[in-house]
Amino acid sequence: MASLALELHGISKAFGNNLAVDTVDFTLERGEIHALLGENGAGKSTLMNLIYGLYQPDAGEMLIDGKSRIVDSPKTAIDLGLGMVHQHFMLVPSLSVAENISLYAGRGKFRFRRTEAEENVQQLSTRYGLSISPQVQVGQLSVGLQQRVEILKALSAEARILILDEPTAVLSPQEITELFTILRRLKSDGHAIVFISHKLKEAMEISDRITVLRRGKRVGTTAVDDTSPTHLAQQMVGHQLPEIQRSEQTPGDPILEIRNLIAIDHDGRRIVDGTSFDVRAGEIVGIAGIDGNGQIELVETIVGLHRAQSGTVRFNGRAITNLPTSKSRQLGYGYIPEDRQTEGLILSFTIAENLVLNVHRLKGYRSKLLKGWAAFLDLKRIDADSAELIQRYDVRTTHTHAPARSLSGGNQQKVVIARELSQEPQLLLAVNPTRGLDIGAADYTHQQFLEQRRKQRAILLISTELDEVLALSDRIFVMYRGRLTEATAFRDDLSKIGLLMTGNWQNEW
Repeated sequence: MASLALELHGISKAFGNNLAVDTVDFTLERGEIHALLGENGAGKSTLMNLIYGLYQPDAGEMLIDGKSRIVDSPKTAIDLGLGMVHQHFMLVPSLSVAENISLYAGRGKFRFRRTEAEENVQQLSTRYGLSISPQVQVGQLSVGLQQRVEILKALSAEARILILDEPTAVLSPQEITELFTILRRLKSDGHAIVFISHKLKEAMEISDRITVLRRGKRVGTTAVDDTSPTHLAQQMVGHQLPEIQRSEQTPGDPILEIRNLIAIDHDGRRIVDGTSFDVRAGEIVGIAGIDGNGQIELVETIVGLHRAQSGTVRFNGRAITNLPTSKSRQLGYGYIPEDRQTEGLILSFTIAENLVLNVHRLKGYRSKLLKGWAAFLDLKRIDADSAELIQRYDVRTTHTHAPARSLSGGNQQKVVIARELSQEPQLLLAVNPTRGLDIGAADYTHQQFLEQRRKQRAILLISTELDEVLALSDRIFVMYRGRLTEATAFRDDLSKIGLLMTGNWQNEW
């Protein structure tokens, strides 16, 4: 049996009355990829932050290479051979690859030797098959290549234990394949890797063992050959999840009509480039693509947050092109924006207050008039409705009057989804609606979308989660550099969809 690179015995961590990690045991072998799964709040991030020295445990012991260690800071973790690749990359876009790596590996050094740094990066890149130019500016790299820089950063500090937090979240299928090739190469070189993910199929594909956490406790650890995605999902949520079943139905009339839509960015570049499509009643239209290819600007142009240079947007036959959002929202569509904290919520408002934001038809919440002109809101009814939505969407909170900022990211997203779906809109525009949600909440959201579809409502789904787009959508498009290409015919061919997502399809077909 391979020797252990990392051991955790009885690790616990509490924040106030919340026991985030509860007497967890965990082992990681040299030359192993060990996946860590769990819902939001299961303790995955807290456990990894304990390993990396960002938090200190209240109880338990950690051993690295068989020796008991106290990791009191990330610097100590790095010195002990631990490296962490965060989901949101810690890179300086204006600096080169070599400069970014030197900032990390050369900490404490006051002199930067460019030639030496570039040679070191080239050697590392060649050794581990992470082909990348040391001179290129990081901001010019694709997301997949930026991730390589993050991995090189850790390797440059001679990390033997790597923690990867949601490493495939924003990658195309081809980039995921390339990443897995790199991880297997690192594994064969003796590195020990913790792979944190919510994508069960990927965890099954890349890992040797899988550990599931639920509500701070370790539910179990199993060899990948002895389990299945269905069993893992059941361990994560405590019960069996229903399958996504998108029944056949005939769509109705167009609810959203886009014709020759063009929008430009601040540099005058076409970020939405002549887009035309419809979304009909009773169908889900999905748009896949890597972040930064115009998907967000497309939706913002539809809702009036980004000005269209030309083209038309019609909702229920009415032109809403460049109509202010405050007016277009009154027409009755729902909108789940990408950034819940800056666009979806007012964090200082209570949960109940956020649940009635943008609900322009407030007749049901008006209680009486004051001197003939001002209206009071029926706060009791708002509280009752909010409590019902909180329960239905499993928003983890102590009270409807708790501020939205007190919620975790996943629970903040649930508030946005609950508000928008509670209006039963004829059209729902959803951008990465399950980002940050655990498997149970994501499944509930998917079922709600399918219910809206059954009710002959129209949904435009934009997501970097390709599996989500494939599972839910009646018609599938891919957006690359502002242009939209239909990919419905390639639903069962991920390689072709991946080529469309990376712009390489013209060279292959």
